[in-house]
Amino acid sequence: MKLGRIATRWSPLSGQGRTTSGVGASEMDDRALPPTLSNPPLLPIIAGVLAVGIFVVDTASTLDMAIAVLYCVVVLMGASFLQRRGVLLLSSTCLALTVLSYLLWHPVNADTALVRCLVSLSAIGATTFLALKNQSADMVMRERARLLDLTHDTVFVRDMNDVITYWNRGAEELYGWQRDEAIGQVSHQLMKTAFPAPLEKITAELFRTGRWEGELVHAKRDGTRVTVASRWSLQQDKRGRPVATMETNNDVTERKRADAELRESEGRYRNIFQTAGVSIWEEDFSKVKAAIDDLKAQGVGDFGHYFRTHPEFVRQAITMVRIVNVNDATLKLLAARRKEELLDSLHNVFVPESEEVFAQVLVAIAEGRTLFESETLLKTLNDDKVAVLLTIVFPAEPTTLGCVLVTLMDITERNRTEEALQQAQAELAHVTRLTTLGELTASIAHEVNQPLAAIVTNGEACLRWLAYRPPELEEVRGAVESMISDGVRASDVVWGLRGLLKKSTPQRSLFNLNDVIEQLVLLVERELLNNRVSLRIELAPALPAVLGDRVQLQQVIMNLAINGIQSMASVTDRPRELLIRSCQGDDGQVLIEVRDDGVGIDPKNMHQLFNAFFTTKPNGMGMGLSICRSIIEAHGGRIWASSNAGPGATFAFTLPPAREKTS
Repeated sequence: MKLGRIATRWSPLSGQGRTTSGVGASEMDDRALPPTLSNPPLLPIIAGVLAVGIFVVDTASTLDMAIAVLYCVVVLMGASFLQRRGVLLLSSTCLALTVLSYLLWHPVNADTALVRCLVSLSAIGATTFLALKNQSADMVMRERARLLDLTHDTVFVRDMNDVITYWNRGAEELYGWQRDEAIGQVSHQLMKTAFPAPLEKITAELFRTGRWEGELVHAKRDGTRVTVASRWSLQQDKRGRPVATMETNNDVTERKRADAELRESEGRYRNIFQTAGVSIWEEDFSKVKAAIDDLKAQGVGDFGHYFRTHPEFVRQAITMVRIVNVNDATLKLLAARRKEELLDSLHNVFVPESEEVFAQVLVAIAEGRTLFESETLLKTLNDDKVAVLLTIVFPAEPTTLGCVLVTLMDITERNRTEEALQQAQAELAHVTRLTTLGELTASIAHEVNQPLAAIVTNGEACLRWLAYRPPELEEVRGAVESMISDGVRASDVVWGLRGLLKKSTPQRSLFNLNDVIEQLVLLVERELLNNRVSLRIELAPALPAVLGDRVQLQQVIMNLAINGIQSMASVTDRPRELLIRSCQGDDGQVLIEVRDDGVGIDPKNMHQLFNAFFTTKPNGMGMGLSICRSIIEAHGGRIWASSNAGPGATFAFTLPPAREKTS
């Protein structure tokens, strides 16, 4: 008695052989459908007709053979399109038909008939058991296959000839071939695989270890190339013989492109870092940031005051900075032969001025600033000093400041050039002062000669009063007091002239601009009288001191005053008045105004008043106001001119008070 051929088909998920009812390999592709929908619609009819035929033959036939065993075929056919309950119902029907056929036509005591019946019943039962077991395994496989279709990875199986036997939905989406188009194709030919090594070497490793991993380049259906991270797993049967390979691929094309762009970007950055003409440092401030955060947690708020009163913290913070890298320009700037000489500590290049600036860097970190700039001094490894412009770019919060870029620009030559320029400006200012004083020669001579003549007159009077008998001592005393007063006046004029005539480099000191204005009155008093100009002075009683060069600022005020006096020379229809006023502006700056009632300023000339060589005077050089602007801007101030609401114009300038300049 034959029960039919039992076929064995390999599962792409388990790698083990399983019993099947002869279902074709293409049925794996229908795993997402219910079993009743994945078979030809005629199969249930054929099974029914076959069952009826077997019953008729078994009942009517007198042949001495187990015809009912053919019900096994009906059960196997039913297992292909019925669920578990349907298979059990079909099996029970076949068993019942076998018993009914026996009872209808065979006597109960017939031994051979009973044996044939029992054999048939056993065969039907065994077939039902195997069919249900196979169906259960098939359902598990279908479920696993559905899970494989949910993954974004491509999964396909190829036999030992590299012919594709399984192709999941992820492979369809990535490569473009549908399942029925890919199955049966040679994988490496279909996708035109480019291997990182000879295929024989890869296959040898697969057979030796059971797996292989690497990157492959595949061609998709549209011809585009895609790079995948591939993992191969060798599937073996129960005897350990290789039967297939499961290949899982992940598309890494974009990642590879991004990695390549990142490497290119890093290469450009490193090239710029190394070849830039300025000194660049890559530093790690993470420990410094953590220490400052600890201070914040302790309640420290005024970090500027804290660092000034705790210099030991600043020195310790310097040691916390880790120098990660420096470029070639840094080696040249600081006379180092190799990078390791500079990567040790900032102390190697710091001087006391550097530590003061570093304290300001700590304040910038505490305040969360992203940019810090300052000028400072560093020492080279040859113990020479170099002036640098320090620029630090901090990453935006939140960050640990593990990577901070610091640039240093050598400004030694720039500082020397600025010093030379300042010296040239001082020379030009001195020449201008001499020119101005030359214009005031007659007035100044009168201011000096007048007290001297008074001294001579009083001296002669003293001699006459002393010749009296008795001498007129009270008159002599009064004359002597007048002589002393005139001598002091002459001395003040001479002292003021000496300051303006003195040729020296600018010297900055603290002083009050009110004192400068009062002293200046002595020098321009005769000019005021000669031009019939009255002077009004309004000085703020509590004017803040400024830090600057006294002579240069006195020159500015004198130039503005003389320009104001000369602008009123042609005025005949109104009083001539010059106002010099000092006050503190709303922004805290010290403000000086010189206002006249002259002819005013032509609007078309307003924008070029302070340009060099521009003048409205027939014999002027056009340098006075230009020098005034240079002096004020060098002191951190601003100078401007404006037309009055009435006649005349006002020239004004502001200077920062000393406390702001030195803070």
